Amino acid sequence: MLPNPQDPGSSSAQSARKRRVGLSPYQERCLKDRLRAASPSEPWVDAQIKSTVDTDQNGIPILYRYHDPHAFPPGGENTAMIRCPECGILMPPNAFEKGRCLDHARHDGWGPSPSAVAIRALEKRNLRIEDPPLEPEDLASLREEIDNFNAKSQ
Repeated sequence: MLPNPQDPGSSSAQSARKRRVGLSPYQERCLKDRLRAASPSEPWVDAQIKSTVDTDQNGIPILYRYHDPHAFPPGGENTAMIRCPECGILMPPNAFEKGRCLDHARHDGWGPSPSAVAIRALEKRNLRIEDPPLEPEDLASLREEIDNFNAKSQ
């Protein structure tokens, strides 16, 4: 006779209670969407989601994904990062001017970089710009380019 998995004394019921469950892909996506609102960049969002490999009682590996709230901001409670009063995102102190982050500081004649705005919009959709493969320059071509530049500037 096979044991009933619903029986509290059965080994399958005990393994179900001991099995660790991490974030599902949907929960992870929702969490990342929420974390993006307070993180200055996508790498800081990714740094807060950790992975651990565990094994069940049968030795089968289990991937456990979880949120580590201590990974951001760097330095924890003793961090030097400052929260922008306009957008609420924690930024390093060198990214502030006139009490606001560089994205919201008021300047005459310039604003946020259009490429930075486009990259940030792509990152919010978990997309990356692909780097095109470039052939490495040889030394002779580099020297010729430097000589041409020097000749133009004289």
